This record gives sequence, C-alpha cells and structure tokens, in this order.
Amino acid sequence: EDPEWCEQCELSIPQQGNRAEVVLKVLHRNFVGGDEFLGRISLPLQEFDVYEKPKAIVYPLQCKPGQKKTEYRGELEVKLGFTVKASESVGGSVSDLTKKNKGSISSLNKVAGNIG
Repeated sequence: EDPEWCEQCELSIPQQGNRAEVVLKVLHRNFVGGDEFLGRISLPLQEFDVYEKPKAIVYPLQCKPGQKKTEYRGELEVKLGFTVKASESVGGSVSDLTKKNKGSISSLNKVAGNIG
C-alpha cells in the first residue's frame, strides 16, 4: 500500500517573489545508517496562479540535481495554495478589520424599508 502523509505547512513568500521555488524531498527513514534519498520535486512559484483555487497535482519524483538517472522513483501528490495576509509593513493589519463600522439589523431594516 502506498504511504500517505497529510502534512500542511505555511511558508512566507521570500524576497525573490515568484522567482522562488519550493523543493520537496522524499526520504526513506533507515534505522540503521542514514536516510535513503528517494526523490525530489521542485515547484517554481511562477508556474502557479495565486488567484486559482488550489488543486492536487501529481508530480513524478526526480533524481538529485546534476544526476541523469531515469529509473522510476515514485510520485508525490501536492496541493499548493496561496493566502494573502495583511501586513503591518504595507499599512494594514488583521486588527484593522475589527475596527471597521459594522452593519446591524436596525440598519438593514432601514434599508429594507426604503426599498419596499
């Protein structure tokens, strides 16, 4: 049976922006000796649309950079999504959202009364 990991992590976009890449390595844990490298995938951020809904994509595992091995190494299914967060350095914060004037039932009733 294929192993399954349902890992989730949050990474900040580095200074390079969409020129950066996410590299995932798959290792087999050996209790005797070192871990065995099974393969890796590289996900250049420029290949993703930040506004697109995340979807799972299956990527073939590749050998280490500089090697030209062609044997099948397995696959890795990855779902990558982007979340925009307010930043203090850009002039906003999550706490600013709570300071906004919120509507109420009475204001909705006033609008509804004016409509009909």
